[in-house]
Amino acid sequence: MSTMGSGFIVRTRIIGVCLASVALTMVMGTASASPLSRPTPRASLAAAPWNSTPDIITSEYEYHEPTNQSKNQQYGGQVALSGDGSTLAVADAWYFGGSEWPWYGSGAVYVYRRVSTGWQLEAKLEPPAARGYDFFGSDVALSNSGNVLVVGAQYEGYDAPSQDAGPGSAFVYKRRSGVWTQESLLRASRAQDSSSFGKTVEVSSAGDVIAVGAPYEDVDSEGAAQRAAGAVYVFKKQAGAWAEQQAVTAPAPQSDDWFGWGLRLSEDGRTLAVLAAEQNADTEDWENGGWPNRANTVYLFQRGNEGAWNVSAQFEGSASEPHFGGTAYEPEGQAEGFDLSADGRTLAIGSPFAAASDGAAGVIRMYRRATNQWLPTNTVLTPALPDRRSFGSRVTLSAHGKTLVAFADRDDGAYGQPYVVAFDQRQNTWQQTGLFESPAAVPVATGFANSLTLSWSGCFFALGARTYSTETSTWGAAFNYRRQASAQ
Repeated sequence: MSTMGSGFIVRTRIIGVCLASVALTMVMGTASASPLSRPTPRASLAAAPWNSTPDIITSEYEYHEPTNQSKNQQYGGQVALSGDGSTLAVADAWYFGGSEWPWYGSGAVYVYRRVSTGWQLEAKLEPPAARGYDFFGSDVALSNSGNVLVVGAQYEGYDAPSQDAGPGSAFVYKRRSGVWTQESLLRASRAQDSSSFGKTVEVSSAGDVIAVGAPYEDVDSEGAAQRAAGAVYVFKKQAGAWAEQQAVTAPAPQSDDWFGWGLRLSEDGRTLAVLAAEQNADTEDWENGGWPNRANTVYLFQRGNEGAWNVSAQFEGSASEPHFGGTAYEPEGQAEGFDLSADGRTLAIGSPFAAASDGAAGVIRMYRRATNQWLPTNTVLTPALPDRRSFGSRVTLSAHGKTLVAFADRDDGAYGQPYVVAFDQRQNTWQQTGLFESPAAVPVATGFANSLTLSWSGCFFALGARTYSTETSTWGAAFNYRRQASAQ
């Protein structure tokens, strides 16, 4: 169901957020993307410098009478842009919306349209029977046109309020003439309580293929149950109805693989990248340190002409490169330290703690698929940001694979300093084109860049900061950046 917004969100401008627009080459090879079926964005626009001043959106205050607190809690926990950059979804999974105790964590998602004067609230969506701990907004995904929205609710599923976790679900919404309505409710065919179905969601460009992660699902392998091995469910819309196509699992599931912790889907819905976050709290050796014989793995799957999904490649981290492809130690916000181009032929994977050539931590490597074989390229991206503690734990890539935005953390104080770094590929060379930081006095406390999203053209990107404070808000914000208009 939807509630229409009544006006415009006031924009707050912070001067000097972009620290630099540098042109340093960070490449040792090439990784150009194949042409896509849609027109390529104008080079002058895609290569234009980023505006240094973001539009900052916050949700309007809502009072929650039973608790005498704000309903708003962590707005910006997840964000998603449509392919054309004109529609933005912002999630607040901790939103106080339940009518019975426990009220917190029922969740809400706000949908905005870009207009000439900024962003206009189009709808605020909540689950039809809001209950505490639904976590509606665990993840969000938009189709290219922005007319199909998928919302994960990883704990939804109980008929009465409970602090126990339900099996989870994914809500599908459709926009017609500016009005959002729920089109479907997706659930796993082998639903299990606490499987976190809906923790991660992805949708194809046309909005007709949906992938949903259930990283804590128990999976049978060779007659034995593998606890929290994880699965990914793929749904396809045919003849106006959604149907489960396949439950995808790792080739050799093991307990605590957490397969499905992160997801990426190509534009045509035929290439799927999945993170198995094997290096997690349940596999860590707390006495000796590390994760014995465990390394995060990014799997690539291709859907054949007959509809079956098959493994086409897998890339693993190592003891010296922990949290390869994303970390499992941040349970909320974006999980993906990797991304696919729209044609499913370019892959970027972050290794946030790998030793970089500049002596700091973190690299992003580029991979290419030629015919049916995935191979690493010689391209290794590192930012011009000294004293880094990490780089690449969150990554987003444009549709043509020529613009990339990633999270970095600088060693500055007890808790570090969060940054976002933008790169563009120009004439087969990758260059750093933007470096952004939170304007807050204590940036790490804002959750700055806990989620990232980039438009198809690479001309717009947004980030969430789930605890960012302004003069009128203390419950989070969404930062929106765009290329400079002078070059458009």
